[in-house]
Amino acid sequence: MNISRTTLAFLFVLTVSQLSASDSSVGYSHMQNGKFKQAYQEYRNLAERGYPIYMNVIADMHQKGQGVPKSNMMAHIWYSLSAAQGNDEGINGKSELKKQLNEQQLSDSLYIAKEYAKDYLEPYAVSWSLDTN
Repeated sequence: MNISRTTLAFLFVLTVSQLSASDSSVGYSHMQNGKFKQAYQEYRNLAERGYPIYMNVIADMHQKGQGVPKSNMMAHIWYSLSAAQGNDEGINGKSELKKQLNEQQLSDSLYIAKEYAKDYLEPYAVSWSLDTN
C-alpha cells in the first residue's frame, strides 16, 4: 500500500486536531465548573505543545491566580511564548505586564521564557522569536 506524504500529513494533523479539541473541551468544562487546577492542567498540556492560544489561557490563569498561585511574572513568561509566535493577544499581554514587573522580574522572565522555548516552541512552531521588548 502506497500512502502519499500528503495523506500522512493530513492524518497527523487530523489526529492532533482531535486531541487538541478534546483537551480544550475538558479544560473549558473544568473552567465552567470552577475546577481551575484541573483546567490548568488540560490547558498547560496544550500550551506545552506550542499552541499560542493556550499559552494565553495559561498566562491569564497565572495573572488571576486560577488554579495556580497568582504571578504576573509567570503570566509574562507565557505571554512571551505566545508573542514569540506573533500572536496578538500574547503581544498585548506581554506589553501590559512588562509595565508591572521590575527589572529583575523581567530579566528572570526572559531567561525562563528562553528555557521554556526550547521545549515548547522549537519542536512545534514554524517560526518564532523571543525579544526583550
